[in-house]
Amino acid sequence: FEGIQIGLPPVINFGSKYLKDKVVGPCLSGEKLICLCISEPWAGSDVANLRTTARKEGDYYIVNGAKKWITNGIFSDFFTVAVRTGGKGMGGLSLLLLEKGMEGLNCRHMKCSGVWPSGTTYITLEDVKVPAKNLIGMEGNGFKMIMRNFNHERWGFVVQANRLARVCLEDAFNYAMGRETFDKKLVDHQVIRWKIS
Repeated sequence: FEGIQIGLPPVINFGSKYLKDKVVGPCLSGEKLICLCISEPWAGSDVANLRTTARKEGDYYIVNGAKKWITNGIFSDFFTVAVRTGGKGMGGLSLLLLEKGMEGLNCRHMKCSGVWPSGTTYITLEDVKVPAKNLIGMEGNGFKMIMRNFNHERWGFVVQANRLARVCLEDAFNYAMGRETFDKKLVDHQVIRWKIS
C-alpha cells in the first residue's frame, strides 16, 4: 500500500523509540497499515496554512479539523497527521500519530473516479484526545519533516508512473506485434511504429 511509503517514513526518521516500537514493525510486517494526513478541504497544497489544530492540555493534545484525499485512510490503523500546534505559517506545524479507534476520529471513504483501491478518505477530527508521547519529532518542526518526506514521496510517485508507463508501452507493442489489419501486422503500419517509438 502507498501509505507505507508516505506515512511511515516520518515515524522512522523522526519518531521516538516508543513510536518506532509501536508502529514500524507491525506496519512493515503487514499487520497494520498507516497513512499520511496532510491535505485539507481548504488547503490541499498550501501546507504552511493548514487549519487542523492540536491544543496541548496536560499530557494530551486535543485535535480538531479535517483531512481530505487521504490515500489508504479508510484501511489504516495509524495516521501521521499534520497539525497546527503554534501560530500561523510553517513554524506552527507539528506531526502527531493518531490511531484507529481514538474517539472523535472518523473516516469516510470518498467515491473518487480513477484509483478505486487507494481507499481515498475524508477524515474528521473532533476533540480527538492524543497522548503527547505521540508527537513525532519536535513541536513546531512539522513543516520541515513534511517537506523532507515529500522529497521521498514524490520520488516514489515518479518511479511508479515510469514503471506503469513502461508496462503500457510493452502491452501496446506486444498487441501491435500480434494484431493484423489490412493483411499485415499492426506494427508494420507506419503510424503505429511512429506512436510506439
